[in-house]
Parts: sequence; structure tokens; C-alpha cells
Amino acid sequence: MHLNLKMISICLSIVVLNAVGQEGRAQAVQVRAAEEGQGFLIAEQGICYLLTAAHVTDGALRAQVIAQDGSNGTATMMAPFWHGFDLDVGQVRRLDDADCTASFDDLTRGARTSLAGARLVLPLVGPGGVDNHDVAVERSDYLEFTGQFLHKGTEGKKGMSGSFALSGSTPVGMARATGVDGSIQFIQMAEIAMNLRRWLDRAAYNAPVASAAPEPTQEGQLYRVISSSQPALDGNHLIEAMVEGSGAFAYSSGEDAVIILENLREGEKSLGRIAVHSTPTEGYTQPKHIRIDISPRKGGTPRFWRADAFPPDGVYDTGPVARRFAATVKITLIGGRGNDPVRIDRIILD
Repeated sequence: MHLNLKMISICLSIVVLNAVGQEGRAQAVQVRAAEEGQGFLIAEQGICYLLTAAHVTDGALRAQVIAQDGSNGTATMMAPFWHGFDLDVGQVRRLDDADCTASFDDLTRGARTSLAGARLVLPLVGPGGVDNHDVAVERSDYLEFTGQFLHKGTEGKKGMSGSFALSGSTPVGMARATGVDGSIQFIQMAEIAMNLRRWLDRAAYNAPVASAAPEPTQEGQLYRVISSSQPALDGNHLIEAMVEGSGAFAYSSGEDAVIILENLREGEKSLGRIAVHSTPTEGYTQPKHIRIDISPRKGGTPRFWRADAFPPDGVYDTGPVARRFAATVKITLIGGRGNDPVRIDRIILD
């Protein structure tokens, strides 16, 4: 059996298109927050971001992110847009880098894609993996477009919000609502990309290089971060680096940072000292005040312990105090002394 050159070319094109399409669909995830919905992952300057519908998170500070292979991550949500624009953004942690390979350029391409009469794919992630649904664009206007599922028995329903429609591997819009006729309404990618780019540019901050400082030494007892209400400034200022002692945690000023830590002390979960270091450094600022709440049981209700002004020299230290049961510690860093990003060099539990 002989294959001519044209047939070989067609077969190779099908293989390439299928591979590219699968790469785009791999960015689709399930989201669980105030509601259950969908989302899409993009990487920007080393940070993985979740894009989803704002009514899915509905003001929640954290969302669970479930990849197609069942792996779980978390996203710290930022809700950076105005009320009525149904888009929320979160910084994702604890997912493999392979789950977050799309870029902002993919959104830009989607903003330029013609939607008139287009046939799209809508990936929906669930417990069994991902289901890809064919959608036809019925109507397109300046801000939105409406799609209709092509297969009988499939229609728009709760849980689809936040899913991204794809043209090949390119995201072209996000589902935000369903119609009484089973159709589904999407926000145009041009609207998403334009406003997301503005926010990313405003949130980005190139901090000046700090003067060399001695390598931090591990102090106190082991702990891990359960959650942080403020996302890291960028990939060089992650809270995990602060815990490991390999760098500082920094976040944009303007809102309080609530950090919850789990005490990993073996045996009796107790504490007799807490210290927070925020070294005065050019280009950064410090918290104005600090509040500490502790819980004797993991998952228990935090109980107020103490609140103080944060010292200008950058070293807050309770000093040795009577030991108390503390399975988890809630540290609230309140305000900032200036408009620069707040920098936390380390937190010590002892």
C-alpha cells in the first residue's frame, strides 16, 4: 500500500493539531471554593496563576485546584477586578510545573481569534478526568459570545462556570452563565486579556538588589505554612523560601497578611517564644502591627494571644514566655510603614 505525499502531510497535520490541542486542554482544572466550577492555568514570570469566574470563589481567600490527573493544589485568590466583572485570579501552589505551561501569549492569541461561526472545544474537569465538549458559536458581540453544545443531551449547567473554551489549543473565552435554552455565555478573551494584563503590570515589582547579608541560620522548631492570605510578590519572594531560610517572603502592601502555621514539634505541641524578623531594606517596608492567635488543636478555633506594634528595628520577639499548647499559630501582619512591598525575612517558633 502506497501513501502519496499529500496524504502523509494530512496525517502529520492531524497528529500535530491533536498534540497541540491536548497541550491547551491540560491547563483546564476543576475549582472548589464558594461554589464548584472550572478554571484555567497560566504561568507568568515564574508564578502559576488560576483564572476562574469570580462568582465561583465569591470572595473566598483560598480555592482548591484539581488537575486532570487528580493532583491537588491551592490558590490564594486576589479578586483584583471591579464588582460585576466576573473574573478572579489566584496564585497557585503545590501543583506540578507541568500542569501550568500556558502563557499570557496564549490569551493574547485568543483575543485575536475570529469567533464568527467557530467550532470550539470546552474541557470540563471532574473526578474521572476531563470531558471535551464541542460547542458552536451562535452569537458574538463586543464583550461576550454565546455558544450552543453540538451533542444532544448536553447543555449549560451549574459547575461549568470558569471553564475556558478553546479554538485548537488557544483559549478564546471563559464561561460565566447559562441560558434557559441550554446555551452558555462566555466573556470574550479580548476583555479578559486586556484587564488581566493591566493588573499583572501593576502587581509586578522589580525590587532593587539588597545589600549582601549573612546566610540565615535555621532557628527554632520545625513548622509548615498552612495558608497565607497574601500571594508572594513574585517567584523570588515565596513564603516557602522564608520557611526554608533561603530567602525572604515579600507581598504587596495595602492589605493585611494572615499567615497560618502548623507546629511540627514532636510530642507535646507547645510554644514558649515567637519571633518575626523584617530587616529594614531599601525598596521594602515592614508591618505596622502584629497580632498572634494560637489554637491548641489543628483545625481548632484560634484564640487571641497578643497584639503589638511592630518594632522599627525589624525584630519582633516575644522573648521566653510560659509555654502553652499551640498546634497552629495564626500571625496577622497589619498594614505597612510605607507603600513598598512588605518583606518578612523569617518567622521563628520555639
